[in-house]
Amino acid sequence: MTDLFVSESKIQAKQAAYAAVEKLNPQPTSVVEYKSRGHVVIIAASEVAHKIGDLPDPLTSEIIEFQGRSPTDEIAIEGALGQFLIKVSGQTIKADLILDLTPQPLLTMGLKPPGYITSANDLSDIESAKAELREMVGTFEKPRYFDYNESLCAHGRSGKAGCTRCIDACPAEAITSLVEKIKVDPFRCQGGGICTTVCPSSALTYAFPKPKDLLAHIRTLIVTYLKQTDERPDLVFATEDEQERVEQMLPAALVVTVEEVASVGPEMWFSALAWGARSVRLFDLDGIPETSKSALNLHLGMAHNILEGMSYPENCVSIVSDQNELMSIKSLPLIATATHAPVGEKRQSFYMALDHLVSQADKVEPIVSLPEGSIFGEALIDQSKCTLCMSCVSACPGNALQDGREMPQVSLIEEKCLQCNVCVNTCPEDAISITPRFLFDRAVRMKSRVLHQDEPFCCTKCGKPFATSSGIATIMVKLAGHSMFADERSRSRLKMCDDCRVVDMMEDPNTDF
Repeated sequence: MTDLFVSESKIQAKQAAYAAVEKLNPQPTSVVEYKSRGHVVIIAASEVAHKIGDLPDPLTSEIIEFQGRSPTDEIAIEGALGQFLIKVSGQTIKADLILDLTPQPLLTMGLKPPGYITSANDLSDIESAKAELREMVGTFEKPRYFDYNESLCAHGRSGKAGCTRCIDACPAEAITSLVEKIKVDPFRCQGGGICTTVCPSSALTYAFPKPKDLLAHIRTLIVTYLKQTDERPDLVFATEDEQERVEQMLPAALVVTVEEVASVGPEMWFSALAWGARSVRLFDLDGIPETSKSALNLHLGMAHNILEGMSYPENCVSIVSDQNELMSIKSLPLIATATHAPVGEKRQSFYMALDHLVSQADKVEPIVSLPEGSIFGEALIDQSKCTLCMSCVSACPGNALQDGREMPQVSLIEEKCLQCNVCVNTCPEDAISITPRFLFDRAVRMKSRVLHQDEPFCCTKCGKPFATSSGIATIMVKLAGHSMFADERSRSRLKMCDDCRVVDMMEDPNTDF
């Protein structure tokens, strides 16, 4: 159960912990700059347009009027504050700001772009919207909330689709597909951070603060606290707006203030537990968009299954929104604290923390199933379909699938599998499937496991291995009766390597070469 009362020793421990993190020097993030001159495009029905009246200086305006139902399919809006593009009736209109007075807003995403204002049609609401627009004239800065490393991205390979977790989860619709990589619009991005939480690699990382800096903050808090008292702390992630309420509800807890709670993922939760926190709380997600909440709940479910697999109480990592929920929360049993340093790579951070928790657990299951969409799991190959063409190996973004070098073979290192679906969509024989699960034994997780192999087929003329035995057998069956392979000599070429096949064709008097 979480402590609702705080002793003098805990107060002193908290003060020491907060003082210690003040001495840290996190890496600054870059900024995004908006420039708005105050030109407003108003989208309104004809019967509403007359209510608008004049806009306050220095705002200027033009109106797009419509009649009848909202023109959802007729107007397309791109961009954000200072750089909106509105496409309507074959024209493109530029705007710094948009006032949308349609009955149903034209933009439906959970987080609207900065500079896009919606309003009801009564006079008082319109006047409030005008005042809000007036405050959006000038030059503004915000953090660039993300870093993107396209070389690690599992969105696609060779034109085949893969992971779409960040696109699906982003409440601002700031992420778009470029087939084999993604593009994040820094002007539409509002720092929700769920994209970085769901990313199975470190392709997308949060930059405010950066992962290694946040982990250093967490570790410093906990380690300093434990130097002052033997009682382990509860750790709470909360936004700045909620910090005061957290301190009132959980006066004994250590609070980590973050831009958005959804930006904090399992590698942070498990690291905190390994370093000595007895519980991790994500405080009050009521205000976050549904796409973010759904994606975060998926990862929370994944974490709960993994905790249960180690015989730890699943709700030692949980969401808290009111004081009544605190009564049913359980804590991690007393374990030795981990000593590893923070690292910036997501999966490495997670595995280091998890391996420590495994080493301290009384009982650990070999394997646990995980929810569909989890970022850990295995790939399986239907051997009756696989031709060992190695398309999956060359496409695998995490290098989890590997070939057998001199041997026709596909193997899997499960620890590296991102569950991204690239292999599934790449396989020309539809022979691959993926299954979300987690292996607790590190040696088993890292061991190369053969999924399919075959004997190499050697050229009948030079003896060089060039294909698989099953592959040649399949070709012989499929081409039986084909006019180009009607005689024995032409059929025998199918069992030759490319070089020998060409030579034989040139030597064959019956071949039109």
